[in-house]
Amino acid sequence: MRAVERAIEDMRGRLAQSLTVEDMARVALFSKFHFSRVFHRHTGVSPARFLSTLRFAEAKRLLATTTLNVADISARVGYRSPGTFSARFKTCVGASPTQYRESARGHR
Repeated sequence: MRAVERAIEDMRGRLAQSLTVEDMARVALFSKFHFSRVFHRHTGVSPARFLSTLRFAEAKRLLATTTLNVADISARVGYRSPGTFSARFKTCVGASPTQYRESARGHR
């Protein structure tokens, strides 16, 4: 569905910004409730979960391919607190950002 695709493209372009379901729905030209239902039907997950997945995918890419520190990466993917980012990253990925970086680069 084009409205959902439009919202996803907007999410990708605004990972560093604070985004609400209302913001996403506005891009899709839907009410937030209708948007949430349609988005979940189309993707299988909520808009917030999808955005979180995009953010962690970008964080993993940056950890593996750059020398940016964790605080800079957390800001680039929309977290104001590096501590919150690190805790959520570890919960979702199973490793701290530093551990992930070392593993992705083949270090032990």
